[in-house]
Formats: sequence, C-alpha cells, structure tokens
Amino acid sequence: MAFTLRRATEDDAASLRDLRRSLFAETEFLLWEPQEFTATEDDERRFISWLLSKTNSVLLVATDGRHLLGFLGATGGERIRTRHSALVFLGVRKKYWSRGIASALLQEAVSWASNAGLLRLELTVHTTNERAVGLYQRFGFQIEGTRRASLLVAGRAQDEYLMSRITEA
Repeated sequence: MAFTLRRATEDDAASLRDLRRSLFAETEFLLWEPQEFTATEDDERRFISWLLSKTNSVLLVATDGRHLLGFLGATGGERIRTRHSALVFLGVRKKYWSRGIASALLQEAVSWASNAGLLRLELTVHTTNERAVGLYQRFGFQIEGTRRASLLVAGRAQDEYLMSRITEA
C-alpha cells in the first residue's frame, strides 16, 4: 500500500479532526473517549498552527493522497528546563495497522527530533497494548515505569507504561 508522510498544514484541519474522531471510536488505546472529542475544524486549525509555531514540536500525517491514514504529534516542553523533550502521540486507522505507517511516522519523528536538537522523546502507552509497546521498543524507547490505574477505560482501571527515548546528538 502506498502512502506518503508530510508535515500537517492548517489545510488539514477538517481531515485531521475526522481522523481523530474515527480513531477515538475505533480503539480504547487512545486517551479520549469518542463523545468527549468535540473539536471543530477551527479548533484543529488553531492546534496545527500552535504546533507549527514551535521549533520543538511537530505534527506529521500519513496520507494515501486522498485521505489521512494516521498522524504523529510531538509537543515540546514549554519551560526552559523541558524544551529539550517532547511528548509523542500517535494514531493510525485500524484498517491500516501492520502496513508500516506507524513505523514510518516514528522513524520520521526520531529523525526530526535529532535535527531539532531534542534530547528526549516520551510517551505513555497502555500496558496491554503489546503491539505498540513492541513498536516503540524497536525504535529505542525504553519503559521507565508503570503509571498504575492511570486511566479508567470502560469502567476498568488501566495501567500505562511511561516510555522514553534519548535522542543521539
């Protein structure tokens, strides 16, 4: 399957909103419940603009030329002591899992982080999401600890791993 990666632009606002709505309905592995994600196209445009304005943040999208298939965001720290790090969030439409999209997005993010002078990438992931944990480990992320009962998913307490990757300069 052919797809390309690129940085998101404000013109992606509606498509990104629709993608995120779909992802939140498809899986319990993401942070938002479907009904609580109420972002408008303008909200998404402002979010994209905000990320574009920061040298330590990025928003990447994977597209087949017509539709967004996935995205990866990295939000850099706001304070002097945290500007060297970014929090990563990633989502790919379920029907496109295991097609290399998440790997390509992560590879691009690791390259971007190195070029942007970032030292640390971090993320959280459900401890039961073995596919994602394995993917992150293949890209050099290590488990730093477990955030016990950090989420309630369908009324059940869910643990998350805190994972990080120290970027080589």
